Amino acid sequence: MHCTHCEAFQIHRQINIDCDKGNICSGFTALLHSHKAIAVSFRGTTNPLQLLDEAIKSVINSWVDWPYGGMVSKYFYDGFMRIWKGGMEADMKLLTEQYPDYEIWVTGHSLGGAMASLAAHAIVGSGIADSKRLKLITLGQPRTGDKVFAKNHTATIDYSFRITHWRDVVPHIPSFDERPAGYYHHMTEVFYKKGMPPKDYIICKEYEDFKCSDGLWVHTSVANHKEYFGKVIRDWGIAGCL
Repeated sequence: MHCTHCEAFQIHRQINIDCDKGNICSGFTALLHSHKAIAVSFRGTTNPLQLLDEAIKSVINSWVDWPYGGMVSKYFYDGFMRIWKGGMEADMKLLTEQYPDYEIWVTGHSLGGAMASLAAHAIVGSGIADSKRLKLITLGQPRTGDKVFAKNHTATIDYSFRITHWRDVVPHIPSFDERPAGYYHHMTEVFYKKGMPPKDYIICKEYEDFKCSDGLWVHTSVANHKEYFGKVIRDWGIAGCL
């Protein structure tokens, strides 16, 4: 694997699994010695919207208990656990012990954002690392679990930001539902206007904040989902960066 944008990365291991009908989900761990950080990154698929559509039609309404509180989508859970138990959990235990003064940076886009959210919660919840070491940033993350999960996740992860780009459709899938078995975002959304100008964003104060992306009348943009901070995420994924 070669990433032309991230030469400072020292890849520890990449894990690829079949997440659905031949679609590949992947996660990798890497070291950024210049930043004293352990990176954990997830990518759902090179065609996340198609995969997400299949997930919604098939198993999105199927829940599983999450060990650290609440319930999460079985689809996201299964994809994450295949990667986690496929070597990532062991790698994180090893790397956090070898580099005890390194931060842990967890990230992912789209379906990868949902898996990154679960990974961050698992790393802290299982005692692999303290929350003070961990930073979670996701891009275009779908709703991942119920309200209990969202509350527990927010209470556990001190540094957690869900970045949303204007009318990106994916953060609004599945639909927001406050009922006990409904989907609910965890904190903290950072909402950017179209094109993501550097200073034009809102740090949202609510789990589901209608002063942010939830307040838009229309949020059905595939284009906004594909591009974050001026970069086409698919190109970065192909290059091995995400």
